[in-house]
Amino acid sequence: MEIRHHGAVGGVTGSCHELRLGESDAVLIDCGLFQGAENSGKGANARDLAIEFSIEHIRALIVTHVHIDHVGRIPYLLAAGFTGPIYCSQPSARLLPVVLEDALKVGVTRNKRLIERVMQRLQQIIRPVDYGVWQRIDVLGATPLAVQFRRAGHILGSAIVEVWLSENGVRRKVVFSGDLGQYDTPILNDPSVIEEADHLIVES
Repeated sequence: MEIRHHGAVGGVTGSCHELRLGESDAVLIDCGLFQGAENSGKGANARDLAIEFSIEHIRALIVTHVHIDHVGRIPYLLAAGFTGPIYCSQPSARLLPVVLEDALKVGVTRNKRLIERVMQRLQQIIRPVDYGVWQRIDVLGATPLAVQFRRAGHILGSAIVEVWLSENGVRRKVVFSGDLGQYDTPILNDPSVIEEADHLIVES
């Protein structure tokens, strides 16, 4: 197992993390835009948009929540050839097309036909998952992989992502926090308490 960070490392935006299982399989957790000072002076082909890493082995994209710095590069991921499913919470599945359609109109193009093509493709591959339900991820290699969404309390649909994998008979739990909210927030549920993890990736 290896974790590679393609964003939200040198700064706080562009969240994109790759959980790699050997040479044949990996999943992405988020695929966001670089924003603010991290994006200043960049052109449309610069690192704020480009998918600068190999995606042939990416079996799925897992979305923590639908803020642009966590999902804004998904259209570019699709353009780069990503064909796998996108797993997210039920509310995020409803919000993701709305947020990305608006982002495309504001920041990329007014071409209705192009936007419709992206939205149609997006709708085909979104896989909503209930909180607290384990979702198996199909992989080519011998390492079983499953994810579960837990409430993060950040925005509607936001989630902490728990990943279970098994290597050589040893089970490991990897947790990606996404953005965490506060307790006792009106409308939103409190963040879940995660009681154990072998590896913890926290945005802070």
